[in-house]
Amino acid sequence: MLPGLPTYSKSIRFSLALVVIYIITGKLGLMLAVPPGYASAIFPPAGIAIAVSYLLGKRIIPAIFAGSLILNLWVDYSTHHHFSQLGLVVALLIAVASSLQARLGGAWLRRNIAFPTTLDAPADVVRFLVSAPLLCLVSASVSVAGLLALGLIDQHSVLASWVSWWVGDFLGLIVMLPLTLVMLGQPRALWKKRLQTVAVPMLLLFSLLVAAFVTASKWERKESLTEFDSLASQLSEQLRVRLESQEAVLAQISALFTYQQSDVSQEDFHNFVKVTLDKYPMIYALEWVPKISHARRDSFIAEMQSEFPGFYIKQPGENNQWQAVKDRSYYFPLTYIEPANAQTQRTIGFDLASMDNRKITLLQAFKQNKAAVTSPIKLYLSSGRQMGLLLMYPVHGHRYDGVVQTVLISKDFFGAIFARTQPLLNVRLVEKESQAEIYVAMTDQASDIVFSREFRFGDKHYRLDLSPSARYYAEHRGWQSWSMLAVGIFCTGLVGAILLMGTGYTARVVAQVNEKTLALKESAARFQEITDTLGEGIYVTDMSGVITFINPEALRLLDWRKRDLIGKSAHALFHYKKVDHSHYAEHECLLCNVMNSGQAVKTSDEVLWRRDGQPIHIDVTSVPIIRDQQVCGAVVVFDDISNRKKTESALRASEKSFREIMEFAPIGMAIVSLEGRFTKVNQALCNIVGYSNDALVATTFQEITHADDLAKDLEYVQQLLDGKINAYQMEKRYIRRDKAVVWVQLSVSIFRDEEHAPQYFIAQIEDITARKHQYDEVTQEAYFDALTGLPNRRMLLSRLHQVHARLPHATQSAALLFLDIDHFKQINDTLGHDVGDVILKEVSTRLQGCLRQSDTVSRLGGDEFVMLLPELTQRDDAEHVAQKILNSFVLPVQVNERSIHIGVSIGLAVCAAGTQVTVTEWMKQADIAMYEAKGAGRNGYHVYSA
Repeated sequence: MLPGLPTYSKSIRFSLALVVIYIITGKLGLMLAVPPGYASAIFPPAGIAIAVSYLLGKRIIPAIFAGSLILNLWVDYSTHHHFSQLGLVVALLIAVASSLQARLGGAWLRRNIAFPTTLDAPADVVRFLVSAPLLCLVSASVSVAGLLALGLIDQHSVLASWVSWWVGDFLGLIVMLPLTLVMLGQPRALWKKRLQTVAVPMLLLFSLLVAAFVTASKWERKESLTEFDSLASQLSEQLRVRLESQEAVLAQISALFTYQQSDVSQEDFHNFVKVTLDKYPMIYALEWVPKISHARRDSFIAEMQSEFPGFYIKQPGENNQWQAVKDRSYYFPLTYIEPANAQTQRTIGFDLASMDNRKITLLQAFKQNKAAVTSPIKLYLSSGRQMGLLLMYPVHGHRYDGVVQTVLISKDFFGAIFARTQPLLNVRLVEKESQAEIYVAMTDQASDIVFSREFRFGDKHYRLDLSPSARYYAEHRGWQSWSMLAVGIFCTGLVGAILLMGTGYTARVVAQVNEKTLALKESAARFQEITDTLGEGIYVTDMSGVITFINPEALRLLDWRKRDLIGKSAHALFHYKKVDHSHYAEHECLLCNVMNSGQAVKTSDEVLWRRDGQPIHIDVTSVPIIRDQQVCGAVVVFDDISNRKKTESALRASEKSFREIMEFAPIGMAIVSLEGRFTKVNQALCNIVGYSNDALVATTFQEITHADDLAKDLEYVQQLLDGKINAYQMEKRYIRRDKAVVWVQLSVSIFRDEEHAPQYFIAQIEDITARKHQYDEVTQEAYFDALTGLPNRRMLLSRLHQVHARLPHATQSAALLFLDIDHFKQINDTLGHDVGDVILKEVSTRLQGCLRQSDTVSRLGGDEFVMLLPELTQRDDAEHVAQKILNSFVLPVQVNERSIHIGVSIGLAVCAAGTQVTVTEWMKQADIAMYEAKGAGRNGYHVYSA
């Protein structure tokens, strides 16, 4: 994968760059194209496309398609100077073929040549060279078949076009794939080096080949034009002679009118010009046009009608219809025409002077008294208008002056000259004065003009331009230069392959040498670096226990200088005493005995002695050095663990203190695993939850947590594990073993290791059951009525203020109902307060049954109750509630087997959404409405209205 390409913006930039490169290299390649211009000796974009497809896969195909499409549209526009539907079809065809070839070729290479590749193994190079011709069959086959179907190449040139197209793609691939890999291939370091060793030599060789090809092509082109020059000179001379002969013909015909003393009849004219028409069949018509003055107009018409019934002098009118000529001082009516047929006879009587382009030539002929020719004009023929010329010759006749003229139709007169050579030449005959084209015969888009000749005809100057057609070049093509270029490019590809293998082999050899050299250096450096920077002391001894190597850390730990230790006995210098300061015999030394046993020793109970006599507790490993299956020394690696020893001692003391704290703590304490299982608990916790120590350790905190508190507890636990919090506190309930509920204050923290990984939870649990019950009792007394359990005045006001606060912004109204029991004082006085209390409880029960869950009913005191309805959809909803309450008291209240009928009076005040009434005013309104209900006869309701 190309570095950096995965990002969207870089991918787009790379694709655009590929499109530009495709177009530029394609245009350069087509400069070497074989006529008719569809195939080149080398087509670099074919190789670039397959190479990039090999590197990037199918995601780069759209860029290849776009590059090919734009290139071929450009070629079509350069050829025809406009965009055409056929050109678009051809461009799409070739773009599809090129994209398909790139996709299939890239996929085949990726499947059969390791990716990414160094392309230096002989097998890979040979596989590429053998498969390259096959990979390039797609574009040539599809494109040439499409061009044949579109009629752009004939069957005779199919094979040549296909072969040259295929060879161009094949040579483009074997040259451009290595060059593309040099620019984009991986591994990048290797391909970058090949810029000088592979790319530059190939490009230089390719440049020399192209230069030689251009030189040879110019020589071949010059040779191919030898025959063209001869042919062009011959055709030019034929044209000149033929035009001059027309002037001579008219001069002869004019003699008929000049020297004959009698009038010339139609038959005379016919007989005289018949020989000329037989000799020059390309002449459309020969005509006699007399000059008739206005005074002689009528007599002339009468004279001609005897010969041509219905004759009149006419001119073209609207919609190309003939109409009588307008009056003027003179006329030039067309009188005799040969050959005489239905097609020519319809123009008899046509006044040439009625049209400026003919009149000018008439006057010019008389003025110069010699032949004059019109500029290219459209001639009126029965088959329609045709481009042609009129050659006029002045006549001073026996009876009338006038002109004899030749009618020349361009496609017939000039086409007869160039018909034989039309497939080979592009012809353009131009009148220089007006730069008007008289005759054009283009076999294909004209190349540069090779032959140009100027001559005079009549009173005009003309230029004949000739250029070879594509077919001419194809028939006179010399294939030597193209073959030389193709073979040379193929050899360039082979040279590139050899350079790839050579540079690859050299790179491998150099890499192996550098690798081994580097490995030796790295080994020595690594050993030195490891030993110098290792946090452990190392020393090496021979079989006698004499130190041969010691690292800086060992010197630091032992507080010795290197020169004082090398060549000295390690045991005698710093391992001569045990930890209890007793003598340590060398034959008893564990570190020295590895050389006798041949087995490594590891221990944490040894002591080394510093130069100042201080001991170092060490964690040590002694390993024998074995060479040729013989022990020749030992490597001793040790680390100072004096601080660890002290820490271990302190930890043991700390663990003892922790056990004592847990055991005698007045609150519950526990160590809990990450899964929630109790691993260590104290007696205080056992007493709180009613479990023995063993039974509690066998359970989890989830099992003894109240179901309503578990979710919140687990949420805190997860936050601890995620590191979002370091500790948490919460009140929760445990289910004791006897199923009783106990409230506790829980404090939990988490213990993490040095790598910050969680290990276990530490929990502290305090029994707060008594305090919780005391709080509940205080809350009950503060906010609830002791007799009915309903909210008291304090809670009512709190809720009332909450509802009132939202009313200015709410969309629903709220209502307040004041209720008073009718004649309640009489009941108390006659039946006693106990009966009154029973009635008050029953009233509270019935009121609760009439309200919704969101409504509030409270007792203010005595027999006064208040209902708060916070959300009313309609204003009438409050009255429906009031009526519902009245209906609930239809049945009597049963007290001590006595039925007591009671009634209630209800005052109702509605506070609409958005109103500004205060809470005090609202309550006052409801109170006023209640007294209105009592005044109206009791046992009813009244709605407050201002």
